[in-house]
Amino acid sequence: MSAKRLSANRAMWGQNLRQIGWIAIIHWLLWLAAIVLPMALAYSQYDPKVGNIPQWYIVYDIANGMEALCAWLVPILAAAGVVRYMHEKRLADFIHSLPIRRTELLAGQMLIGWLFLAVPLVLTALVAIGCLYGLDLPWPIGAGDVGRWLGETLVVETVIFALGVMVGVLVGQSIVHIVLTNIALFFPTGIMVLLFSNLPLWLYGFPDGYYLSGNLMDWALPLPIRYAMLTDQAMSAGEAGLLLLLSLLFFGVSIWLYERRPTEAAGQALAFSVLRPLFVYGVAFCMCLTGGFYFGQVQRQWGWIIFGYVAFSLIGYAVAQMVVMKTWRVFHKWKGYIAFAAVMSVLFLTVRLDPVGYVRHVPNLSDIEKVYFGQSVMNWQNPNLMEREFEAFDQFLRTKDNIKAVRALHAQLVHDQPLLSRFGNVIVIGYVLKDGTRLLRRYEVPIEPYMPYFQRIMGSNEYKQQYYLLLRPSYSPIRQVTIRNVETGRPVVVLADPKEIESFVQALKQDLWNEPVEDIIRGGRTWQGDIELLQSDGDSFTVPLSSHSTHVREWLQQRHHWEQIQKR
Repeated sequence: MSAKRLSANRAMWGQNLRQIGWIAIIHWLLWLAAIVLPMALAYSQYDPKVGNIPQWYIVYDIANGMEALCAWLVPILAAAGVVRYMHEKRLADFIHSLPIRRTELLAGQMLIGWLFLAVPLVLTALVAIGCLYGLDLPWPIGAGDVGRWLGETLVVETVIFALGVMVGVLVGQSIVHIVLTNIALFFPTGIMVLLFSNLPLWLYGFPDGYYLSGNLMDWALPLPIRYAMLTDQAMSAGEAGLLLLLSLLFFGVSIWLYERRPTEAAGQALAFSVLRPLFVYGVAFCMCLTGGFYFGQVQRQWGWIIFGYVAFSLIGYAVAQMVVMKTWRVFHKWKGYIAFAAVMSVLFLTVRLDPVGYVRHVPNLSDIEKVYFGQSVMNWQNPNLMEREFEAFDQFLRTKDNIKAVRALHAQLVHDQPLLSRFGNVIVIGYVLKDGTRLLRRYEVPIEPYMPYFQRIMGSNEYKQQYYLLLRPSYSPIRQVTIRNVETGRPVVVLADPKEIESFVQALKQDLWNEPVEDIIRGGRTWQGDIELLQSDGDSFTVPLSSHSTHVREWLQQRHHWEQIQKR
């Protein structure tokens, strides 16, 4: 390296220390306030005789909320600081006139920005270890736990910082840089939520909740949220390695882009002209999906849904054009929106026409091993939950009659495709086929037109036996029955005698076998309270005391307990 380039690099580092060195100081003070200060406060109030000390088992227990904010916001601030010279025209012209190659210049900026993050973290870890061993408090936290926190936090902050640098090279304004970096952090999750939430509007029966709550979302989890989850779920070596590789990718792409970035891009919203239409139409697309999602949830009427698509996409298109052109006079760009609307119309109509037959697909009866019929996808995703020892609201059905009944309801829904309604009953229909494949659909169904189907399925003994734990062949013995007032929650009648409990349970079983399907669907009309049954293993479950609990009511009247229940 020549003397001139070495001198210029030193000058850049000195300028960074003077102008943005405060970021490192703030970073260190924030971490001290998040971790070390709570330790000191706990020590100042600690009395060994009383044992009044917070129950901290790992470093993340100390101040998880503040730690997540530090790991999220400070790296973005550091990235904005080290690439700020690109966003001011005079400063950009001066810096780029120095005898430093762009690769060396940006690499030096990234290094000092990373040091602003790493050095305060290391210092905080050293101070924390000194407090843990010097104060001699009875915490199970040791140097290894602090080392784990240091490593995971440094990985997360490095990824966010690298992403911030890459976004900074792509834009020409500091405000746009900070905003777009935050958007980029949450974009993978956000776009998946928008896409999957809009698909049920166009693909009848699409189970959006199944995909949004499944493993598909794990890889798209925003880093700030993932960091907050480290309290319960440590970062594996593979995950840390993948994040570091992603950081290197961001750094490499940043340098590649910076070598091609025009100097005159300073002050522009986006540094590369090719990104401007992508940004405008991307914002319009995301806003379009947001409008459809909002009115799809609120109104459930096609007129309002289409209005949401058009209105929100138009607003997004106009705002994006204003950002790119730095003026509100963008109304002459209407042809671009017409083209966007035409493309989106073709896209939506293609999905609606369903060329692959997703909506119309109903498995052949001979291929079905068992069916799933419930109101959520929880047990479909986790079949082992069916073994839990309390009331099950979703179930697999295996008898031939029930398989036929569920398939018949599915075929009828595919044929009718009733309009979306906020007052419909949510049902989830799933199939496990004999070849091992699975099929899942979610519908919002008006109750009355399809009541015969519900009667046939939910009125069966197999369904009720799966619905109520008490009707299954085996369960833990009931050792206590408590009838609670529905308004106050206070116990009104308590049964502890084994013979009384056995007699009461038999009466309750008769009512459950005879319970009308309408009550199962609507949750039943609670008459005077809830029946809580405590099992011998300590678990308990509750059954409502409804207007159809005739055998239970008769049993209580014979023993003069009914009057107690009627009293408020």
